[in-house]
Amino acid sequence: MNQVTLLRDALRPHLSWHGARLSFIAAFLIALLRVRTVNLSELATGFSGKAQTTSHYKRLQRFFHHYEMLPAEIAQAVVALMAIPEPWVVSIDRTEWQFGDCVFNILMLGVVHEGVAFPLVWCLLDKRGIPIVLNA
Repeated sequence: MNQVTLLRDALRPHLSWHGARLSFIAAFLIALLRVRTVNLSELATGFSGKAQTTSHYKRLQRFFHHYEMLPAEIAQAVVALMAIPEPWVVSIDRTEWQFGDCVFNILMLGVVHEGVAFPLVWCLLDKRGIPIVLNA
């Protein structure tokens, strides 16, 4: 049994997604661990299989453009899969990312486990710090 199959089977009880989507997210997570970046063009190089890197890149773009993930479902899956014991240590962080002229202010809520904060819920802030999109 390969890594993608093992991870897909571990995700199945926590996410009510179609099998093909579960397989993709499992392959995505494994690629993310391999290349250690969220840059999609670099992330595409971390996928295994016979498909070309450009095909993986387009598949990543389609997934993030067309599929709406429910943040509450993702948060529950993260907490369950990580087996994070209570009481939880919660982190709140505001960060700013800049892509060219576009600036993103992100307010993120995470749960801390073994020194790592796992993001659970986030919202984008406008320049004055007022929430404009809430993923809950």
